[in-house]
Amino acid sequence: MFLRDLPSNLGSGIRSALRASAIGLLISMAGGFLGHAQDARAPFAWAKPTDKGSASVGRVPSPELPPSQNPGAWAGPMAMPVDAVRRQVRAEIDQMPAVEPVSNPSWHRQYTLGPGDSLNFSMYDRADLARLAVPIAPDGTISYLQAVGIKAVGRSIPELRRAVEQSLSKYHKNPRVIVTPATIGSKRFTIIGRVREPGSYLLDRPTSILEGIATAKGIEVGSIGNSAFELADLERSFVVRNGRKLQVDLADLYFQGKLSENAYLEPNDYIYIASSLRNEIYVLGEVNRPGRLKMVTPLTVTRAITEAGGYNRKAYKQRVLLVRGSIHKPEVQVVEVDDVLHGRAPDVALQNRDIVFVDNRPFQIAERALDSAIFTFVQTVTSEVVNDEFLKVSIPAQ
Repeated sequence: MFLRDLPSNLGSGIRSALRASAIGLLISMAGGFLGHAQDARAPFAWAKPTDKGSASVGRVPSPELPPSQNPGAWAGPMAMPVDAVRRQVRAEIDQMPAVEPVSNPSWHRQYTLGPGDSLNFSMYDRADLARLAVPIAPDGTISYLQAVGIKAVGRSIPELRRAVEQSLSKYHKNPRVIVTPATIGSKRFTIIGRVREPGSYLLDRPTSILEGIATAKGIEVGSIGNSAFELADLERSFVVRNGRKLQVDLADLYFQGKLSENAYLEPNDYIYIASSLRNEIYVLGEVNRPGRLKMVTPLTVTRAITEAGGYNRKAYKQRVLLVRGSIHKPEVQVVEVDDVLHGRAPDVALQNRDIVFVDNRPFQIAERALDSAIFTFVQTVTSEVVNDEFLKVSIPAQ
């Protein structure tokens, strides 16, 4: 729906690489928004009205009654501890949770080969049989002398050497092969969004998130008059690893200097630096045209759902989830749409970068719907930012 060309300032090679590498990650990603929740102890804040006159006012479930007898209840003060409720809800969610960073990635300890690497081969006491800069083929194999089509991808150099010697032993007596790296090019990470030079970069040494951003020449900066400002919204930026959001807070890392958030990058990691210039909201989930809506004029929850084509046949129509806040500390508000439509409550005005999420099943605990909303948001925003032009309202710094 939102497919367009990548920014014209990217070369065609980078543009193709981005399209190939990033779209492959789209199917299972997750993300979020601007602002901080009140309670730092609960990353997924319980749904609660933002003011007493809000349309999000709901009933607190009775701890004595099962959920089936509390159809109008939503998240609020619970008899169960928050952590216990979270574990119970998490077990029912069909989306994969965020992945935790590790302090010493496995590829730091032992490098594994892949397409993009090339190797030097020689045989002990046979200088005439040396072959230099032999590339690993796109199918992950490599050949040396009679050892043809030997699997190299995923193997370390010692493992490959043994496999080549075993294959050559059919033609040579006790072959002793020497294998050394010629070029290292199979490990890469991708960064796009509001950085000066988005693209795909070589990961040839241990590299942290901040070093990755610095490799892309840092955050993009605009200027109006004599005032310069950064164009990134780090509250909504994220890192994806193996199709799952990496549990790091880029805003805390960048603005608060929390180096505990400065995780090492791993091969195929994807960094998205969101723009702070967009005036938009997202309507996601069970609507006919899910995705981004430009807020040219003020929007409310019900009007935004209408602009997105209305509910589809799978939608749970009584209440929707409004997500407002950073990717790591989202604030949530349950909007009782049924009450709004029947005049029992006022509609809720939307703010820039809000997410309206329509679930496909009734929800009583907001966290259950929130996880699905964040998962859907990152999946959507990644697809759009890869294929959409960046806004042209900024003035590049001189």
